[in-house]
Amino acid sequence: MALLWRKDENGYSLCEGEEEILRVPAQAACTDSFVSLAPGAWKWTRKTEKPVSEMRMTLRQAQPLTWWLVPGVNYNGNGWGSGAQYTGFDCGGEPWTWAWHRTSIPACTFAEGEKWAAGLFGEETGGMSCSITREDGCAVQNLIWPVQEGPKTLSKRCWLPAWREEMAPQDTFTGIIFVTRAFRPRKSYQKLLAFAWDYFAREVKMPRQPEDVVKLDTVFFRTKWYRKPDGLVGYSSAFCWDETVCMYTRSQAFEIGWVGQNASLSCTLLREYLKTGEEDLRDKAISALDTWVKYARLDNGLFYVSLIAPPEHLDSVNNGNIPLQIDACNLGTGAVYLFKAAKLAEQAGVPRPEYRDMAMDLCDFACRARKENGEFAKSYFIDGSVDSPHGSVGAFMILPLFDAWELTGDEKYLTCAKRAYDFYQGEFDKNGFTTAGALDSFCIDKESAAPLLRAAVRLYDMTGEARYLAEAQDIAWYLNTWLFMHSISFPEGSVLRQIGYDSYGGTSVSAAHNALDPYAVYYVPEFLRLADLTGEKRWEQMARAMWYNGIERISDGTMVIDGRIRPTGFQDESCRQTHWGRTDKRFFVTSGNFVNWPGAFRQVALDMIENWDRLR
Repeated sequence: MALLWRKDENGYSLCEGEEEILRVPAQAACTDSFVSLAPGAWKWTRKTEKPVSEMRMTLRQAQPLTWWLVPGVNYNGNGWGSGAQYTGFDCGGEPWTWAWHRTSIPACTFAEGEKWAAGLFGEETGGMSCSITREDGCAVQNLIWPVQEGPKTLSKRCWLPAWREEMAPQDTFTGIIFVTRAFRPRKSYQKLLAFAWDYFAREVKMPRQPEDVVKLDTVFFRTKWYRKPDGLVGYSSAFCWDETVCMYTRSQAFEIGWVGQNASLSCTLLREYLKTGEEDLRDKAISALDTWVKYARLDNGLFYVSLIAPPEHLDSVNNGNIPLQIDACNLGTGAVYLFKAAKLAEQAGVPRPEYRDMAMDLCDFACRARKENGEFAKSYFIDGSVDSPHGSVGAFMILPLFDAWELTGDEKYLTCAKRAYDFYQGEFDKNGFTTAGALDSFCIDKESAAPLLRAAVRLYDMTGEARYLAEAQDIAWYLNTWLFMHSISFPEGSVLRQIGYDSYGGTSVSAAHNALDPYAVYYVPEFLRLADLTGEKRWEQMARAMWYNGIERISDGTMVIDGRIRPTGFQDESCRQTHWGRTDKRFFVTSGNFVNWPGAFRQVALDMIENWDRLR
């Protein structure tokens, strides 16, 4: 039965037959109209008799609310984790209001009931904010003009005051309404995302070719490599500008996964050595990997995930009572690329079976440490006891277990991997979100879903079981709630406008960290694989948008931002596309932090993608 708009003295109702789905309340001196864009989607235009200085466009749903979403910002009220984040519908009784450049679909809210679900969002041109509340058990969604946020504004681990932009009065306002049947709990937003993607989608012109990206990343990785006086060798986790010495200075820490990606970077250099025969690439990679084997391994199968000084130096501090945490993200990532490094070292003529042994030890620890329900801890102490027990980030431990099974044929590794996957997938299905992957903020995020997607696709390829493909698509749609589907027009004079940064294809970091980063390059291979497996071209379009954003602003050695030349391969870790930063002056700027993971993820993706023409 068709959905129809009906007008009465109280406004407009959207109905299926005699059933009212939602209502647009009448507003004095305003005329509303609805133009169909697609089945279940309308462009809502409101005209006023004369220009006004503020406007609120409201949808009231007729059915009790069961689950809601502000994509990239608030997932059913957030509340999981700790620290500053938007929690619930309001703050001190005043509803949260979010600017259009904070949400991954402009000024978007989504509300799901038992039978119907509805999304409301603004145009790419911006100017709107959004809010969602619950009245009499039902969702009330709003588009609000002019753009504003309150009652306070989320910043980096703290709060800033509410704000509102002054804009010239106008007499025409638009929004997009999307309605769908609630086909599965906590999944109906997939239909909204598909429509929004098609609505904003465009072809992208890649700023660089894959071969050029390889060269720039390789230069950057070599720049990051250094040998410390205490004998440690590796890749510094970050470069930052130091105003006191007027130069870029390096972090003194090495990290095996997450930000530092020491194991992955070494694999890239070994790969390039095998292509070019350039011995410096091999020697840098092997010296870094040898450092991790020499200094990081622990007798229980764990390993240090960050090296600042040789462990014997750490043990002598505070009588050895340093509660060093070892997280699942670093452990799982490190083991995956230690397995890979062992293969590459063999091909390079410098066999290092100890790399494989170190990874196998971690997999054996994982089999012992996994809970009966399949869950790993988020992090452990160096003695193997649990530090932080919960978080979807534990799914990173699944990935090396596949490698251990393929290497040994021992079913215990595959059994452990499947049990863990079932646990984390079940948690995701129950909650509608994943958690604790962004290690600088303990909250709902996207990073923790990335290994779950990789595991689902790999399990499908290994078993052919249809459920894994279906679950992979569910996880990918969740990842798309963080994906910016629109291009923000940044204000005159801002750094992001000056450098021509495009938010399209970027991803919001987490519920507590609303800046944009290029993390989605991690799962570009899985999105391309979904396109092949399903025949659905949206997956490939999204993959291209993610790649496009992920290769923006890589310096060729001549790039100048903030009056400083960026060395070759430098790329900001994130961009502040909204009012998010340490002070109220840190809006619409780059992070100024140059870390390893974006390049590492790009090179892993290129290793996994056979046909690079898909990224041209």
